[in-house]
Amino acid sequence: MYSFMGGGLFCAIVGNILLVVSTATDYWMQYRLSGSFAHQGLWRYCMSGKCYMQTDSIGKFSGKTLFSLLFYSSSAYWNATRAFMILSAMSCFAGIIAGILSFAHFSAFERFNRSFAAGIMFFVSTLFVLLAMAIYTGVTVNFLGKRFGDWRFSWSYILGWVALLMTFFAGIFYMCAYRMHECRRMAGPR
Repeated sequence: MYSFMGGGLFCAIVGNILLVVSTATDYWMQYRLSGSFAHQGLWRYCMSGKCYMQTDSIGKFSGKTLFSLLFYSSSAYWNATRAFMILSAMSCFAGIIAGILSFAHFSAFERFNRSFAAGIMFFVSTLFVLLAMAIYTGVTVNFLGKRFGDWRFSWSYILGWVALLMTFFAGIFYMCAYRMHECRRMAGPR
């Protein structure tokens, strides 16, 4: 039981670190624009060595840059992707706390199994990161990819998918630990 919880905790901590790094960095997509390379993340985009906040495409249309003209109609997906990535990191962190507490045996929590709660939180985190990645992938392939001929997903985006796998396996490990605990509890003392 403890080996499953230890493996799950390791996967969860690595997954949470990857979620934070993926959300905070600016290399979700790389492309060529006006002969120079550019890259973008969830919070800002960089062209010709200068970085600009993504707020140009959110809210009232300013019409100042070509980039804001291209991305004005897709502002909702930025907010949705950001929100789901943040929710995923928060639920993963809550699962880590529940996972750490599951190592302790408190008699006050006899009816509440913390390893089960941790597993559920990791699956919720997996669902949120899956939604974020699906929204970003769909909009990028169908909308942004058609605007730029020479583009590709970059390492921040890939870290998001790896974080999805890590949180999923953390949930699997904690559910296995829960099943082992339940089987032992039902068998009773020997």
